[in-house]
Amino acid sequence: MPKLNKGKTIKLSIRLSAGAREKIETAAKNLGVSMAGVILFELTKLLKNPPSKSEITDLEDTMTLEREHFVLTVNENLMNQINQLAEDYELKKNRLIGYIVSNHFQNAVHTGKENEVESKKLMVQVNETLKKKMMEYSEKHYIPLNALVSYSVLQGPSENLPSYEGGEMVTFFTNVPAYIGNMIKERAEEENIREHFYTSLCLYKQFMLPEGRFYDS
Repeated sequence: MPKLNKGKTIKLSIRLSAGAREKIETAAKNLGVSMAGVILFELTKLLKNPPSKSEITDLEDTMTLEREHFVLTVNENLMNQINQLAEDYELKKNRLIGYIVSNHFQNAVHTGKENEVESKKLMVQVNETLKKKMMEYSEKHYIPLNALVSYSVLQGPSENLPSYEGGEMVTFFTNVPAYIGNMIKERAEEENIREHFYTSLCLYKQFMLPEGRFYDS
């Protein structure tokens, strides 16, 4: 796999609630990525429609953030959004983003139970148009490809056959948690299709269809 193009990156320190930290740890293990990767995965979406100023004020009154800071690396574009939001809300970044992320994980995210986290190499074979979209999203939001693959598989495959305007098939390898690999094998057998085709259907659904999480990003 090509190395992720991080661009200019900046360190961001945030404070999390204990409950959110626990859920983030479970999600990180289930997706086979770091806790920072999980936070960035959700934060990218959350900043498109952040809580209102009054909602943040309510969280200040009801939520307790840990004193210990969690440090993650973000790209310049994301940090600019965070700086602007902190200025608008007149609140320090470490607390503002801590409230936004913690509230999301505590109340909106079901991370499931901890699964088998041993790493497994997975072959991914997709149309080059889809691969390009995956790489662009990965580099823009500083989210590793294996997280995008794992998430897409967990959401299931497209019910329709993929449709592309030209382009060749390309193959790459990535590491996913063992239970993700087992899931692909089981579901592919149920559908009587090859494992790499099942994986490509899952990625197609998330990147190429309007209802997908990563569509037109």
